[in-house]
Amino acid sequence: MKTIVVKIGGSLAVEESKLSDFVAVAAEAAKEFRLAIVHGGGKDINANLALLNEEPKFIDGLRVTTPAIMNMVEMTLSGAVNKKLVRMLLANNANVVGISGVDAKLLEAKPLKGKGDLGAVGDIFKVNTQILEIFFAANITPVISPVSYGDGISYNVNADTAASEIAIALKADCFILISDISGVLDENKKIIPHLNKDCANNLIQNGVISGGMIPKVQGALEAIERGLKSIHIVGWESAETFRKQIAGSANSGTIIG
Repeated sequence: MKTIVVKIGGSLAVEESKLSDFVAVAAEAAKEFRLAIVHGGGKDINANLALLNEEPKFIDGLRVTTPAIMNMVEMTLSGAVNKKLVRMLLANNANVVGISGVDAKLLEAKPLKGKGDLGAVGDIFKVNTQILEIFFAANITPVISPVSYGDGISYNVNADTAASEIAIALKADCFILISDISGVLDENKKIIPHLNKDCANNLIQNGVISGGMIPKVQGALEAIERGLKSIHIVGWESAETFRKQIAGSANSGTIIG
């Protein structure tokens, strides 16, 4: 049975109609594949931090995480966002469990170094796949918050990074990143369907791949080098498009591998 890891973020995570469509397809896919769903929740975190009168601060795209912010991140991601997804999947007759990286030390992290003072931002060094295999053996789909464990405290970990580490550790057949980015674009602003290392590096050198897409593509290439078979970078179009993407019968974004 194929193992598929899906990370959801962007507007998909907050727009009810899109999320409802995703959940319906995911519930179907969970009956056919070993499916793990990893979620972010940056927009929800920002909304809740406003209640604390905390201005979000970022260094190289990573949220500076003070103890107060870490509490809110954990409550938002591992609580509200995670359980909302679990409820929606249960309502679609999926057999699911909500879990964070803290539970059973699913994701072990240490402080992320070299990016300035980020506070409780973590760098994952170990994934406990045993707990995920127990779920899969019982036909349970894990819905995973990226909040991670280390030395008795919780760490804020980028959801893309957490999902990638989980996909690598599980030796997933397919890793799908769904966000507001529809794929990697060429010089004519058209989606590049397939991308390998040499082509990606040339596009970076020529400035075609630029800005925030550079670390995303470089991270994907690193994950491929570490054994991941393929990474799909896609936007959300429709339930049918995603159904074909996850089944491998069509591609609406960029497949790196």
